[in-house]
Parts: sequence; C-alpha cells; structure tokens
Amino acid sequence: MALMSMVMRGVSQRAVEPEEVLQGVVLELSEEWVLLADIRDGAYLDGYRVLRLTDLVQVVLETTFLSFLHQHNVWPPARPSTGFALSDPRTIITGAVSATGVVCVYREAKRPGKLLIGVPVQWRKKSLWLLPVTPQCHWEQLMDKVRLKDVTQVSFGGDYETAVLEVAGPMPPRTHPVPDPA
Repeated sequence: MALMSMVMRGVSQRAVEPEEVLQGVVLELSEEWVLLADIRDGAYLDGYRVLRLTDLVQVVLETTFLSFLHQHNVWPPARPSTGFALSDPRTIITGAVSATGVVCVYREAKRPGKLLIGVPVQWRKKSLWLLPVTPQCHWEQLMDKVRLKDVTQVSFGGDYETAVLEVAGPMPPRTHPVPDPA
C-alpha cells in the first residue's frame, strides 16, 4: 500500500502520552519525524501534526475513513502550503509558522498534557524563545524558552490554532526577548 493511502489511527501508545489517541494521514516520513494530515472526530481533516518517531510505541494502519475522504473531495490531503524538511525541530517549527502564522509546540516528556501556542521570536543554537498566546487568546507579555531537544510534537493549521490566532490578533511588536522568570 502506498504511503499516501495509509490512514494512521491509534497512535494510542506513544511513550510520552500513552493514553492519547491520534488519527491522521501519513504525508511524509523521515528518519526522526512523521508528518500527518490530522483527522479530528467525524473524520474531517484538521491541520497538520509532526510527531517524533522515537515516541511511537504502536501504530495501527487502516483505511476505514479513506472512502469518506474520497467522497468529500479531500483525498489526497493537501501538504502544507510551504514545503519544509522534517530534519529537526527548528526546520519543522519554522515551516509550520511560515505556513499558518502560529504553531503549537509540545514538550510532553518534560511537561505532559501541556502545549504552547505561539510564534518563535528568537532562535538560539539549542533553543528558541516563543511568544505564546494564553488560553484566553491574548498574547503573553513574557516569552517561554523551549529547548529544541524537548520538542515531541508540533501541530499547526488546525481549526483551534486558526481560531486562537484570529481572536488574539496580530503578534505585538517585540524588539528583544523578555524571558519568563520561571
């Protein structure tokens, strides 16, 4: 079966979030990462997700919703509007922001169940400073430092990220990083 015709369902056993179930269509695979067209409840496409392969414990390949996607003219799922390599977190995050304006960064091994939605403002060799958006859709005053080696997944272009960015409005101007003291 060709890579594009596989619907990945039930990444229910990832080492970092063992109870989580993810569904998506595999769009690209590298040695360290996999790019999915995310599928939400109801079998509708909902943005993209990039997962670190070392965290995958079990993957179930199936074609249950393939006919639905064909019937609704969303097959094959479109790739992100800006192409990027799945080589490392920096390239993935930069490509995601270029495609959609905002990115969700997960560090599940260090901070289970939490994610940061925002825009990278400054890059270091091994980290980035991210200006996050609050759950109330306001831009934070302080930035969060994200170590690139801690990134377990990146999502972008979904309905939630799109709504958060629209409600928050454009990113306020920044001239330098203001680190979060925590």
